[in-house]
Amino acid sequence: MSIRSRVAAVATSIALAGAGMLGLASPASAGATGLICPSYPQIIDGSGGHKGARISCTGGSFFLAIRCETLDARKYRYWHYGNWAASGSTSTVWCDRDAKIIAAEPRTG
Repeated sequence: MSIRSRVAAVATSIALAGAGMLGLASPASAGATGLICPSYPQIIDGSGGHKGARISCTGGSFFLAIRCETLDARKYRYWHYGNWAASGSTSTVWCDRDAKIIAAEPRTG
């Protein structure tokens, strides 16, 4: 990766962090499959302190992946994966209790 690309990536991360959206940006189209996700993943609250996310996309089957981080001193990070969803449907996924979402991205095959 060139220096110019690295500077642009860092600047983008800082801008997103300033907007409170670090790791939650979803591309308008993901991959070469033609998947179109017209919005950012929606963050949702569940019972007992669970945090989750959901998104609807078109253009092929997909699932939502989220990166979670525990709220304790260890700050353990892990991935959880949502249900496979057909084009036009919604994929939903949850972190464990007492964890927050630090990234979310729709994925295909």
